Amino acid sequence: MGQIDAWSTGGDHGMTSLRVGFDDMTSYLTRAAWQPVMKGPLAEIWEASSGNLRRIMVPKVPSAPDYQSMLSSLTNELANMEGRSSAQVRDDMARQFLDITNLRAASVDLIGDTIPLHAGIALFESAKRLVTASAASTLMRQGNFGRSMPKRALNHAKHVRLGHTIQGSYIVPIINEVRMPDVYAADEGSGSQPKLDLKVEEARFDRRVTTTMAHALEVLEEIAVTRDRTPSAADVHDAVAEGVSRELCDAVFRVLATGQVDSYDINFQWAPAVSPPRLLADSVEFPKGAVYVVEGIASTLKDFEHVEEQVVFGIITNCAAPLREGNGRVTVQAAINGRARTVKFDLDWRSFGMASRYMAERRPVFVRGVLHMSSGRQATMDVRAFGPDPSTMTLDDALEGPDADLGLRELPSPRRGSIDP
Repeated sequence: MGQIDAWSTGGDHGMTSLRVGFDDMTSYLTRAAWQPVMKGPLAEIWEASSGNLRRIMVPKVPSAPDYQSMLSSLTNELANMEGRSSAQVRDDMARQFLDITNLRAASVDLIGDTIPLHAGIALFESAKRLVTASAASTLMRQGNFGRSMPKRALNHAKHVRLGHTIQGSYIVPIINEVRMPDVYAADEGSGSQPKLDLKVEEARFDRRVTTTMAHALEVLEEIAVTRDRTPSAADVHDAVAEGVSRELCDAVFRVLATGQVDSYDINFQWAPAVSPPRLLADSVEFPKGAVYVVEGIASTLKDFEHVEEQVVFGIITNCAAPLREGNGRVTVQAAINGRARTVKFDLDWRSFGMASRYMAERRPVFVRGVLHMSSGRQATMDVRAFGPDPSTMTLDDALEGPDADLGLRELPSPRRGSIDP
């Protein structure tokens, strides 16, 4: 993993070909404790908050003839102050609002600055398969999508970008832009409810897909590589609930099966300007020895009984505790098939307490289960898992650490929400 780590800190072979805009520069400077002291139509003057009175010029208009030269001067000045190269500074600016997934195929004997054609084709095809499978699992949990791959997952893969290959064995970067708020803002007026914004939900989808990919690959690594035993059918079944599918396994298997790759590892770099996902590993690695285990998991999933659970992301608009009932009732507003829909479901008291907290925080939530959407009736869900949206970690999450009770709660049995006429 050393080559990926070396690239992640910048260098001559990073992301310097990516555009750097004014928002990228100001995000970088704000995070580095700089602040604006003078604003003009073409540029701004920023000053270090450290009290050393150092000032820099920040260009604002990309179409201006001196924009690139001013950007170069800015990165050179910052590089001198930070003891880094100008390319490293520019790389960090460029990825302020980008989630970058690095797919790395390594082989001591066969892969360096070049890669065998067969392995290279498998690596690029793996990128497409990983994105498509993860997008599908973000919408629903299913062991084998086959011909039922959601159209939205296929369309999502069409707009995802790949960066230039990077030195360090052979690395292909998958690039997603992420610009979204961490929580929904409170509306004006006391007692007002947050309102789902379809544009915000659409913007969140890219981050949610990459989060699903990272978590599913982490689970696959655990059962295929880390454990010292062959995964059981129960292990594979549980992995489906975490986003693992035959298609995801196939994306890993096809790279290893070329016989030309010693190790296939995937590294995740989350956009610095956006809160990272909750408690995910930064990287996963699949050595060539795992090829048969991954193939076996994929084969098991292919023969799985068709079990489908929908995934809903949304905001809680109501929490009610009916008298003489053993659970609480929650109402979520979510984007389903491009429309804002209201979904009601029941939760046990512990999960209901979490839901009440997330409603007060106006925090997006994750719900997995069987969705019922009969024509003309209230949408309901038999819930199997509930928790905060895992694609964004709050400051409280970071402070409370990995042992905090903030994860997805697996519910022991499905509970049907009431159906209103």
